[in-house]
Amino acid sequence: MVTLAPRRMRIPGRKRFGGIFSGDTASFVFLFGFGFLFTAFFHVDAWRKAVYGSSHVDFPAVLGLVTLCCAVAWRGLLRRGFVWVEPAELTWLDFAPVDRGRVVTLRLLGAWTGVATVTGYLAALMLAVGGAGLDQWRAGIAVVAATAVVAVASARRTSLRFDAAGPLVLAVFGLAITAFGLGPVAVQFGAAGVLVAALPLAFGGEPVARAGRSALLAGWDGRVLRSVAVTFLDPMMLLPPSAPIGLSLRRPTVARLALAGTLGRSRYAGAAVLVGFAVVVAHLALPTLPGAVLVGIGAYVALTPFGAGLGELWRNPGRRRWLGSTNRELVLAHGVVLAVVGLLWTGVLAAVAFAAGTSFALGAWPAVPLAVLSILRTVTRTAVDYANPGFVDTPMGPMPANLTRQLFRGLDLLVVGIVVLSAAI
Repeated sequence: MVTLAPRRMRIPGRKRFGGIFSGDTASFVFLFGFGFLFTAFFHVDAWRKAVYGSSHVDFPAVLGLVTLCCAVAWRGLLRRGFVWVEPAELTWLDFAPVDRGRVVTLRLLGAWTGVATVTGYLAALMLAVGGAGLDQWRAGIAVVAATAVVAVASARRTSLRFDAAGPLVLAVFGLAITAFGLGPVAVQFGAAGVLVAALPLAFGGEPVARAGRSALLAGWDGRVLRSVAVTFLDPMMLLPPSAPIGLSLRRPTVARLALAGTLGRSRYAGAAVLVGFAVVVAHLALPTLPGAVLVGIGAYVALTPFGAGLGELWRNPGRRRWLGSTNRELVLAHGVVLAVVGLLWTGVLAAVAFAAGTSFALGAWPAVPLAVLSILRTVTRTAVDYANPGFVDTPMGPMPANLTRQLFRGLDLLVVGIVVLSAAI
């Protein structure tokens, strides 16, 4: 009698499908979220009036924004946050007749399904709110489907040096759709080109399913860190670490350390450029949204990774004592370097806006230095104090006001500044 080895082993006590069918809290959150998101399609007229007002819907800009959403989703999937296995489970699989590569592959498919679902929902909502016709729907579906294929083809293998170029090329295509007013047929041909590009991207590197033990454990460490940050309402734990660079710190100075921390996070430059493309296209696709809102939010999202160096020092008094500088010197040095990065991002944003044939009002540009100040305020927050949550009754139930105040430190300055700038335009 021959006993076949199981292809997959179920870990005892592990809920299926994230527990959304268990009838517990996960089921409630899933049903509530699904219902809330689905009801948006029953109020497209109200959404259209709020988003477009009396303006004419620029469907090339809408399709360009759909393409930018796909590029951002592709970039997010390339982070490969699905490459992890729990250490206990990893040890279990080492002594079980189960291929652990299958576990990573299934997690890849799960992450890809989630990204494709979110992107498809956003694309469908934008097209429905704009009142798109059948041709626009075909073009939008073609772009989403082609990007989904090319994203899974590139994310299934290990990272390559030119990985970040793919989403940027797709962003340029979305900008071209908006700037030249390409029709649905041209967009579908472009989506076919994206689909063809999936062939060479599928080759090169090693499949992530063959990731070694160190890579899987490193992915698990990152997942635990993200989980703890969300659980304890401490987003500063998610600040990206610096990569090794060739700058010596044998004679540590504040300016040299600030420069080294920024250069060590230069891998986020492509994402910052991608955000700039999205801001410009959204400015054309959403005419009622003030430019200060888009520029301020875009600058905050794009520049926050480059302020992580100051955040690491601020959370580590030992390093600050080793450096021997005052807090004011630290903030000033990192603020100057971050301001230079913000100036470069502003130049990229202005160049992309010029290429798209549009411009922002003068009152929108101060949102960039406002975002720099907000980032400095965000990363210089103290450790979260859980001693006094300060619960306050609200229509949605008790809310920990003190924890919320600590959580949104920095964002409060950004919101107030954007409101003032929008009112002044």
